[in-house]
Amino acid sequence: MAYAKNQNLNKILKHFAFMWVLTVVGMYIATLLPPAVVMPLSIITLILLIIACFVRSLKLANSIMYAIPFLMGILLFWSTQFYIAELGQQLVLLVFVATVAIFIVLALIGMMMNKDISNWGSYLFTVLIVVIIFSLVFMFIPVSNIVGLIIAGITVLLFSLYTVYDFNKIRHNHVSDAEVVGMALNLYLDFINLFVNLLEVIWRLKNEFD
Repeated sequence: MAYAKNQNLNKILKHFAFMWVLTVVGMYIATLLPPAVVMPLSIITLILLIIACFVRSLKLANSIMYAIPFLMGILLFWSTQFYIAELGQQLVLLVFVATVAIFIVLALIGMMMNKDISNWGSYLFTVLIVVIIFSLVFMFIPVSNIVGLIIAGITVLLFSLYTVYDFNKIRHNHVSDAEVVGMALNLYLDFINLFVNLLEVIWRLKNEFD
């Protein structure tokens, strides 16, 4: 059983790494595109995430899941450009390194937990839906800096818990072969959301105290 778990983990991490390759490609492509693509690509990416949850064809679902990191790379480029302009390149790089460290620690916690926390899924998903709804609303309705800070802070906490939860699912062998790519995408999104929302928290704090 332990061997099966290790094999699954290795497969997931390989797909996870490949998704980062696609992200880098997307970030390069973003340098050739105007900022106006951000909004439509954000909507397309969200739609693809929803479709991937319901598509029954494994091949099609996997294709969509590979498209998402590429699109996220384009969006991530413009996000990081904004934060670099606001916070400076060194601080953004420091936050990225900190995110890597946090992600690894959370992964180890999830992998080392003997307790199966798969029952967290419904609670985390409920909070995720609420956060998504508020985030979509706030894209069109201006909010105060403190409200934005609270939302970003909750999102950091949410995806910290999701990271522990996802690695715990791997630890307890709750990921089938058909779900390997999906789990890799989950881990990828955990990291991206941690990184971007940590930047958002720091930016909001900077605005609050400036």
